[in-house]
Amino acid sequence: MRELKVRSLGLACAATALSAVAFLAPGTASATVVCGSGPSLDGNGSSLQANAQTEVWSPGFDAICAGEGKSTTVTYSSTSSGKGLKSWDIEPEPPTKKVPFKGFGAKNAFVGTDQPPNKEQEKELLAEGGGKVLSIPVMQASIALPIHLPTGCTATTGKKSKLQKRLALSDEVLQKIWSREIKDWNEVATYNDDALTGGAACDVPIERVVRKEGSGSTSILKKFLFEINNKTLSDGETWNKSAEGSSNTNWPEKSTDLKEAEKGSGVTAEVESVPGTIGYANLNEVREKPAFGKAPNGSEFWPLLESKGKKYADPSTDEEQTTPANANCAAEEYISLNGVDKQEKFPPASTEDVWNEVTASTVQKKSYPLCGFTYDLALTEYTLFSAASEGAEEDAEPTTAPEVETLKNYLTFVLDEGQKLVGEKHDFYPLPEGKKGGNVLAVARAGLAKIGF
Repeated sequence: MRELKVRSLGLACAATALSAVAFLAPGTASATVVCGSGPSLDGNGSSLQANAQTEVWSPGFDAICAGEGKSTTVTYSSTSSGKGLKSWDIEPEPPTKKVPFKGFGAKNAFVGTDQPPNKEQEKELLAEGGGKVLSIPVMQASIALPIHLPTGCTATTGKKSKLQKRLALSDEVLQKIWSREIKDWNEVATYNDDALTGGAACDVPIERVVRKEGSGSTSILKKFLFEINNKTLSDGETWNKSAEGSSNTNWPEKSTDLKEAEKGSGVTAEVESVPGTIGYANLNEVREKPAFGKAPNGSEFWPLLESKGKKYADPSTDEEQTTPANANCAAEEYISLNGVDKQEKFPPASTEDVWNEVTASTVQKKSYPLCGFTYDLALTEYTLFSAASEGAEEDAEPTTAPEVETLKNYLTFVLDEGQKLVGEKHDFYPLPEGKKGGNVLAVARAGLAKIGF
């Protein structure tokens, strides 16, 4: 069934894409997608954006190339945001590298990440050559929190009767679960005034399931938790510091009641199979697991989160159902921190700026609060990194001008027709545009012109 779904989606995208070989991007001159004459391009990184890359964007773009009589394709490997950054030698792992530096050529032309590089990480990258790194937002996603209550423990009602058989977590409870100030499931009911049945069956530890590798989903969650609690935690770090770089896999009381898994799909699979657990992953990855892609059963579900005051919101526009919908991020309000809980102007003025402090506000009038951006990283002058590519652990050829042009055209497609496609019930949501919330789409599109050979 999975193969059929991907194949059918690819055909649908192809049909749409072929009608969009030339399109007009709002606020810009006419943009025409043209395939480069060089070999196909590969990208890697964020597992959060993997389904959008492999099931929506790549099939649509490849159809354009086929329409031009060319075989150029763009492929994407789902690794993780952290591994994607390491493939460009950001935060290298001396002396033995688990993730090889793949260079900057066609075999690793762009990196997908939900954890855009901070200033120090950009310096590491620029030490490989010259030019600048571009953090280009490509879409929004919501982070859902799969929960598997202990055996014999059942949620009967949450906030208001319509939330039967699931929980609704306040900001306070959410933060205290992950900081391990709340240690067992009965405490959740006490704090949150939710009804759990099962008595002693609920009086067991909460086991947190987290990403084993550096992850953008982890960063999105921790940045959000920092807004709730900006104090130093039991591990000696703030949530904001813990969201960054090599600290991304640190957690308060990491040695107790904590499991690690690779990729968001691995986190969700672990929660699905082990009672007493809570995890986090992109809505798309959570809904694909049988236990969560259906109406809540009181034992396995994703909770609603506090959006404003006594109001709670679901990560999906159709709540917990089998059929994919959209991430509930349509009216999301974002802010940009400076690391000490102070807001700066949002959005950043350029894709050349650092975007690592961007986070959703905890106060949302209409949206689910735990949404975030995912990005594709590109370079302003690929040719300046060619020498570094030759020193990569894998056999990497320097990037050519036609390959860079293909990348630019692929990301042009992603930020135009690709925005429409990703908003068609794939459990994601397009970038914000317009005055309210900042015109992120306009900033992203402006960054395309800066990609260069």
